[in-house]
Amino acid sequence: MSTAPDDWVPLKTLRETTDISSLCKNQNGEPQLAKDYDYANAVLSAWREDAKAFRSDGCDSFGHSCIYKRKDGVEFNGYIVAPSTLVEQDSEDSRPIVLLFHTGAGPQDIFLRWKADCLVQELECVVMIVDIISDRDGFAWTNREQYETARKDIFSVFERNGIKGRWNLRDTLDSALDYLHGLHYVNTSRVAGMGYCMGGHPIFELGMMRKENVKALISYHGVFDGASQHKSQSESISTVSSTKILICNGKKDPFVPTQDLESAVDLLRKAGNDVDVKLFDCFHGFTNPAQDYNPSDAFAFNEEAASSSWDATIHLLRKQLFDN
Repeated sequence: MSTAPDDWVPLKTLRETTDISSLCKNQNGEPQLAKDYDYANAVLSAWREDAKAFRSDGCDSFGHSCIYKRKDGVEFNGYIVAPSTLVEQDSEDSRPIVLLFHTGAGPQDIFLRWKADCLVQELECVVMIVDIISDRDGFAWTNREQYETARKDIFSVFERNGIKGRWNLRDTLDSALDYLHGLHYVNTSRVAGMGYCMGGHPIFELGMMRKENVKALISYHGVFDGASQHKSQSESISTVSSTKILICNGKKDPFVPTQDLESAVDLLRKAGNDVDVKLFDCFHGFTNPAQDYNPSDAFAFNEEAASSSWDATIHLLRKQLFDN
């Protein structure tokens, strides 16, 4: 196994933990990473199954927490995952990066650590789990009032320089992107984003912002409520090359009305993006096996949709981040 600096932790340690209950509470400076035992166990079981096909050449996934600040001083708590070969002290290589945007469960979610590990193993890229609600300890699991306040703030619409927009969200995204420039192992000219559920909002926003270095955007069961209210923030069509956007949603998802989805797609296309929509015969949260323990009928894991959308994602990321 390669040796990484002391502040990096092998994800294998989390993946193979036997103390599952410890993941369900905030303790000893470590955030809560799961709602409860069933959630953590379901994700870990799927993660361990995926790991059977991981690389056998000694390249492990290492992670560490990071803090980035918005220009108004608000701190956010991300998590970086990278191949061990990149984070060695003497490595001068750099790799493309994929930004992972969280659900309403917040950024401290073992599901996101699993997906970050899979991306590193399949693509040898860097991954950043992006916090957009300033959640260091995993409060979103237990304090829904605090979560709702943070959600309202990040998606608030107000006017700046005569243009209405979700400026707190845009400033947060910019602060995360700016943070990457200080990482020598990240190729900041090749960036992609993936968002789950609430993470559909930053995917939509990045698409509207038309960043030249953002090459691909993917959302899974992404929610786009309020997208139609932000038509005034759609700038004139950019001269940068078209961003490839993949939207994967369930036909039975009660949280994503057809009107919301169509409005978001229409705005993204008018902004100059190349948008592909894949609809599956499934409910909300179809990518997460832990949804089998969700008491709400609106949520359900769907193995076929999860596998198909993941394969399409890997194909798109390979093409946009590595082949072009």
